[in-house]
Amino acid sequence: MKKLSTILVVIVIIPFSFIHAGIRLGVKAGVNLANVSFNKDAIQTSNFTGFQVGPMLEISPSIGGFGLDIAALYSQQGVKFEYSEEKQSSLNIPVNLKFKFGLMNILGVYLTAGPYANFRLSGNNFSTTTFDDLYNEYKSKSYGAGVNLGGGIELFKNLQVGANYQLGFTDDYKSLSRDDYKAKTRIWSITAALFF
Repeated sequence: MKKLSTILVVIVIIPFSFIHAGIRLGVKAGVNLANVSFNKDAIQTSNFTGFQVGPMLEISPSIGGFGLDIAALYSQQGVKFEYSEEKQSSLNIPVNLKFKFGLMNILGVYLTAGPYANFRLSGNNFSTTTFDDLYNEYKSKSYGAGVNLGGGIELFKNLQVGANYQLGFTDDYKSLSRDDYKAKTRIWSITAALFF
């Protein structure tokens, strides 16, 4: 009976905390610095520069400085080799827990962490040359997932500027001819968000 009472109290209290929540809609944009890491040393890549842009929703409950940060971002990333590069576009959906605290009335600091899902929109296959396999074709996975870690500053309560690191848990690329050749993408991004 005590467990049931506790569950009912939680079910009632959480919605009330979000009734008094600050819900803000904004636009987020930034620069991506993607690095594709293959599990075989024979394939060398360097950083690929792309961009991201899309709508963002911030929910800040009245309890403490914790809230949610949700976005739907068109994201450009890819693979860069010595003499060529392959672009890929995707829909990136991060859902982050956000902790904010103010230093002054015009300046605040925030930290974020949470999962993301990534859905490929374009950029399917590419080819590369390796030392032990003269020709190897790779296919981009249509879906990926991982975690975000980030932080930044908030100015005048309307503008947020921050940095984010995206750590993929799933393989983003897989060889069509060699099962043991796979790759994951890691992305650093610098972003700015403007709230309405």
